[in-house]
Amino acid sequence: MIKKMQVKALLVSALLPVFATMAVMAQGGPSMPPAQVQVVAAEERLMAPQIDVSGTVISLNDSKISAEVEGALLWVADVGAEVAEGAVIARIDDRLLRVAVSQASAKLKRLQADMVFRKQDVTRFQELAARDNASRARLEEVIARRDMLVHEISDAEAGLDRAQGDLARAEIRAPFPGHVVARIVSKGEYLTVGKEVLRLVDTQNMEIVIPAPLAVARYLKVGSDVTVYEAGGVHVLPIRTVVPVGDSISRMVEVRLSTPAAGWVVGTPVKVSLPKGDAVQAVAVPRDALVLKGSLVFVYKVGEDMTAQQIKADVVATVGLWVSLDGGVAAGDKIVVRGAERLQPGQTVMIDEAAVAGVN
Repeated sequence: MIKKMQVKALLVSALLPVFATMAVMAQGGPSMPPAQVQVVAAEERLMAPQIDVSGTVISLNDSKISAEVEGALLWVADVGAEVAEGAVIARIDDRLLRVAVSQASAKLKRLQADMVFRKQDVTRFQELAARDNASRARLEEVIARRDMLVHEISDAEAGLDRAQGDLARAEIRAPFPGHVVARIVSKGEYLTVGKEVLRLVDTQNMEIVIPAPLAVARYLKVGSDVTVYEAGGVHVLPIRTVVPVGDSISRMVEVRLSTPAAGWVVGTPVKVSLPKGDAVQAVAVPRDALVLKGSLVFVYKVGEDMTAQQIKADVVATVGLWVSLDGGVAAGDKIVVRGAERLQPGQTVMIDEAAVAGVN
């Protein structure tokens, strides 16, 4: 009996703090602590309505490299090999080409040796003609032979240059930096001039190509920034050019965006927001302020009482890193851009003044 009383006393002493906490909470005890957030002021900005179109990352140089001389293929670079501009990517058997160089060189040397004799011959006949020991016709004949030999030497020099060029082209070199993406022929195959050897794609110089509706072409300005969405994130890129010729069937014009090489893969699909109307003054907030929960999109603004107020976000336009909303926010309102995911409507917040976010 005494043991049972002791056990009950222990249980009561253990539960007393729990009962006390419940009592405090029932009487309106301490609420959630203030959430630390970063804010940016909503701004008046020029914003244009947008249309989303699909685009693709392409290479500026995508070539099927062909042979420029005939011969058996001795070696070709492996698929996936990264090569620099000027690097050897294939080799052709050059035995016959070396023979051609030797023949052209020998022909040139023979003509050059003959030229020494022709010059001496002209000098001798000039001296004889000066003493009336040779006819004028004979002098003109040896001069003509010398001049003809000059042209033969020029032709032989050109032949040697061509033979040396063919020998050099037995090593196929990359015309630009990139990656080998396909081998069209294999070692041992006989190549003729113009035969495709491999496909080389420039992976350093790329662009994004977009087919845009003709109706929006008037609003696309070279140099203006547009927003690009891809699996790796969101980017703001400038329009490099708008091809001012529309397709009569698709009713599209081609738009190209400049893009840095780093981080992009040729063939990547992207979505691009293009303006489809004139820009107007509107209240805009940073895109990072948008909070997505299921089908709902909203932002939090900090009220004068330092509480978080949830505002439904009806996005009208997107320009760069800013979006304009259809009401609910005024210029100068403090909009939460960091920490909004954990907020609850009406929760007290504390602004992190040392790390106030900035958006361009």
